[in-house]
Amino acid sequence: MQALAIENEVIGYMNGKAIVKNENSEWFYVEVPEEFIIAGEQIADEDLAPLELLPKQVRTGILKEMGDR
Repeated sequence: MQALAIENEVIGYMNGKAIVKNENSEWFYVEVPEEFIIAGEQIADEDLAPLELLPKQVRTGILKEMGDR
């Protein structure tokens, strides 16, 4: 039996990055032009980087803007 994949939903776009939150409330990003991203779209795990890799100031701004989504 194959395990179900975790859903990674694009919740917004900011500073050249699609901001993604998964069903476990973990935050990620992927650098991609805005015209290729649609809010609500699902992104594969292998395309994501943890938000923690970004500088603290950038991360804080993203979470402040997108945190209640």
